[in-house]
Amino acid sequence: MPHWTLHWLDATGDLSAWRDRITAQVNDAYRMMKPFVQPTSMDILIERGNENVTPETGMRTDIARPNLATLVFDPYNENFSDTLTNGLIARQMVNTSHRAMRAAGPGYGFTLGGAMVSEGLAAQFVRLVCDSAPEPWDNAVSDGILSSMWPDQRGMMNTKFDHGEWFSGAGDKPRWLGYTMGTKIVENWLLSGVDLTPERLISVPAPKVLNAVPVQAMVS
Repeated sequence: MPHWTLHWLDATGDLSAWRDRITAQVNDAYRMMKPFVQPTSMDILIERGNENVTPETGMRTDIARPNLATLVFDPYNENFSDTLTNGLIARQMVNTSHRAMRAAGPGYGFTLGGAMVSEGLAAQFVRLVCDSAPEPWDNAVSDGILSSMWPDQRGMMNTKFDHGEWFSGAGDKPRWLGYTMGTKIVENWLLSGVDLTPERLISVPAPKVLNAVPVQAMVS
């Protein structure tokens, strides 16, 4: 039977004081997903750290390959206590599991447009499974800025894009721009009349989503 196995790493610090609460939310994520899809087996590395966590949450999630994820927590972060109680860990685990399953299927995306689609699909999957509102990064940029910065077709097909610049604000682009664009792309695809199913949110090829009615019309 597929399962998630947690591996607690100690080299960068001790998380034992928060272990039960983190574990409970990871278990909540698995439980919430079961009525929608069968989560695939994953080894989940959990460690303490303060580099590259999201300042607003005090945590970070990574996918190394389809069956291996990492959760990083910074207990010294001022927002970490809220993250322990507001369900974000569970929602981020649902998001992480979606990205893992998608990586094992059509792939995360080797182009800028493909990456945006995967992130937008993961965000929509979380909202479906958790019955939750969009996260701050899903609506971080105004429509006016989105319209002025929307990539053309060649830009969407770029395989050498800087992920940190587009998604994390590491360069000259607004922070979380790629996540917000991905959310818009997927919302537009859903408005084109497709049936919303959990399986489709995992397995749909990125070009089918990108080829829906141009999103620029929604943000111009």
